[in-house]
Amino acid sequence: MDNMLYSWASPQEDEFALLALGAPSPYEVLLLPSLMRDPVSVLDLGTRSVDDQNFWCSSLQYFLQLLTVQQAKKTIVLKSPSHGFRISQLRTLFPRARFIIIERNPYEVFASNLKLWNVLLGLYSLEDFSPDEIEDFVLAAYLLHEHALAEGVSGIDEQLLTRVLFEDLVADPVAQITRIYRELGLGEFERIRPEIERHLAKVAGHTRNHLSLSLCQKARVEEKWGTLIDRKGYDWPSERLSVAS
Repeated sequence: MDNMLYSWASPQEDEFALLALGAPSPYEVLLLPSLMRDPVSVLDLGTRSVDDQNFWCSSLQYFLQLLTVQQAKKTIVLKSPSHGFRISQLRTLFPRARFIIIERNPYEVFASNLKLWNVLLGLYSLEDFSPDEIEDFVLAAYLLHEHALAEGVSGIDEQLLTRVLFEDLVADPVAQITRIYRELGLGEFERIRPEIERHLAKVAGHTRNHLSLSLCQKARVEEKWGTLIDRKGYDWPSERLSVAS
């Protein structure tokens, strides 16, 4: 995906581990895309049965215990997008957990998610699916995610939360990671700076994908997400997205 190298040694989303353990997961959609027709039940853990919620919690704790045994004394970083829907549950399980919210241009979020779901469903789906179903799901999921984020971080200690714009992270990753370390009290950044800089040098030649949306898709995004786009101060990212007639 997106011209980036994946290997068994590279960091992955812990959501796949939870899915393999049988925990309730939005990624069940990868096998059964018909589940996309009810986004709330797929994405909102709180709508699941008490048994399902308890099993999800115990599965996550078990998985983190396994990681702790393997990586003693290291802070565990979870990077599954699905956790954005579960901040309330995560705060209950881990009251001192720290959260990094990465904000990205909604137009790009939509185009990237369309590509992601089309590729993954094409590989793994056990059912037929339509492009319209994917579009409807992505449009609904973003709104649900925004609501879950706002509700999840309400009243949180400011020392446990920081936000970063994706565009700022791409433009100057060292400055943004330095800020994240400082704001969340993650320790001395200078200790890891050489490793970060080595990684950045290794991927310096990376070119991001240039995606496109149809006029109809652009109009649907603006109809459903327009208020949020305006509130966040984003415009159409012409350098990253094209409109296909």
